[in-house]
Amino acid sequence: MTIQVATRSALRSMPRLMTIFSSLLVALATLAAAVASFQPFADPRLLFMDVIAGAQASGYCCRGYYGVMSSLGAISWALAAGTALFAALCLWSRGEAASRWSSLAFGGALSLALCLDDMLLLHESILPGWGLPQEVVLGAYGLTGMAYAFVQRRRLLSSEGAFLLLAFLLFGGSLAIDILLHSTESMAVAAEDSLKFVGIHAWLAFHIDQAQRAVLSMHPNPPPHPVS
Repeated sequence: MTIQVATRSALRSMPRLMTIFSSLLVALATLAAAVASFQPFADPRLLFMDVIAGAQASGYCCRGYYGVMSSLGAISWALAAGTALFAALCLWSRGEAASRWSSLAFGGALSLALCLDDMLLLHESILPGWGLPQEVVLGAYGLTGMAYAFVQRRRLLSSEGAFLLLAFLLFGGSLAIDILLHSTESMAVAAEDSLKFVGIHAWLAFHIDQAQRAVLSMHPNPPPHPVS
């Protein structure tokens, strides 16, 4: 009985602990972006560009710090994808209703697509090389993002969606800088990519929070999947 009471108490405290963890994650990402932007040792844009673009911009290949922030961002996209998809799989495998896991699966799939895009430069290089214009790819991402915002609309209007709302605002700010300035100057690139970097970690924080809430609220005795 004592063990059960302690377990219930620990489970009740999990959402609050995860909120604290998520807040620290976003704060650390903000600090890392600020340090990368204002450190005096290297051109900040070389830290935010991917390795190949950094080598092309600097005219020298290569330094270990080229693309470090870009790589960290891709890792965080992958963490968001893995967290959301694994939670969705847990819910599905226990026979939970599709409404319980479908939004997590959607968020995980979108995170995975954005991770691959960042890692492989899909919209910048590969897909245009196959005849698919960059504007079309970015438009598809934008429409998919709006669809996901619609799916998460109730959470976006509550405290549960604070990190997702922050992520959308930061992505919008990054896109606005890219469209309005469209510059390769060091501080313009750092500003654009810093907003994106912090936005990725706000996105990760939201999906960690949603995954743990969903898993902790799973039905203790779910109905088995029908055998076909």
